[in-house]
Amino acid sequence: MRCPDLLLLLMLLAACGSTRRQLEGAAVLEQGGMLEKAYRAYADVHARRPGEAQALVGMKRAAQARYDRMAQEASAAYIGGDRANGDALSARAEQVLAEGQQARLELRPDPLLEQLRLEALGTWARATYDQALEAFRNDRFEECQRLCDRVLREVKDMKDAENLRRLAELEPMYREARYAAQLGLWRTAYRTMQRVTDRDPGYKDAWTALEEYRSKATWTLAYVPLLNVMLYSGTMLLTTMPGQLESSLRASVKQALLELDDPLIILVDRENTDQLLAEQQRTMEGIYDDAYAARAGKLLGARYTLSVRINRFDDILAKQAEVQMTLLDNETGAISLSKVVRVNKEELPRGAPRAQLIDRAAKRIAAHVGGFDPFKR
Repeated sequence: MRCPDLLLLLMLLAACGSTRRQLEGAAVLEQGGMLEKAYRAYADVHARRPGEAQALVGMKRAAQARYDRMAQEASAAYIGGDRANGDALSARAEQVLAEGQQARLELRPDPLLEQLRLEALGTWARATYDQALEAFRNDRFEECQRLCDRVLREVKDMKDAENLRRLAELEPMYREARYAAQLGLWRTAYRTMQRVTDRDPGYKDAWTALEEYRSKATWTLAYVPLLNVMLYSGTMLLTTMPGQLESSLRASVKQALLELDDPLIILVDRENTDQLLAEQQRTMEGIYDDAYAARAGKLLGARYTLSVRINRFDDILAKQAEVQMTLLDNETGAISLSKVVRVNKEELPRGAPRAQLIDRAAKRIAAHVGGFDPFKR
């Protein structure tokens, strides 16, 4: 026999001997209960010699025994009421199954394990729900919501927990709205009860209460522009007719108020407002102050008057505007709100500066009106 052939034969004999020793070692590990190490040893042989049937059979046997052991331990934990440990062991058993599937070992899952897991989950969910219910009955609404959220993360279709979670969210808002109504804070009561009806229109008597609060929280508003004669005496505005800026601002404020989409503000918009401005333009004299605005607003049939005077307006050089807005109570004559609204050129993007100055001032005026609560003490 030639030397190369002899060398090859010796190498094959050595390899066979090495494989046999590795298989024997894996069997010893398996018999000693070290199933994970046994599985890895069989797998090493199988990786080097895929045709070695004994290695594949050993892998399957060790993996199945390892899974069965974990499944039994998990089942015992579930039966003993230790759900956390049962879930941990069950997850490890599932990982062994997944590794077996990847290696095409066709391991047998334990159907009892899944049954016990579901039973333990149901027991835990019901106990946690009972805790949430107790928290709700004792007005611990945030705790109730947290407990319900825990249940729903695990059991997404548990209707009792869904309903209780909704009640725990709605009930404190409902009570807050009722309390605000007792204090006469009708706007707050309406806004809060509206959050309830938005989520559940049929919750208790929320819808009926909402309509009651709406009727009591609604207030009427008249817009009265005040002509600033001095504004038109400067050289910057010689090309602007008196009253033109006021008319533009009035239209923009009206639009901005409508965009608030506030059902509690009723804007009295009649031709009289144009007539008031026309009267001021004709005389160009006299004092058109807050008292005049209050009388005009009352004649228009509104509870409150929004009077607006343009103090400064320059859309050519400085590109700035300053507007004095005042909200008057027509019944008492008192000033309920007074703000100076300013717009500077730094805020203006490219484009027509006059339209932008008016638009931004109008939106700020509307925002102040929208934040006003005539019933707040």
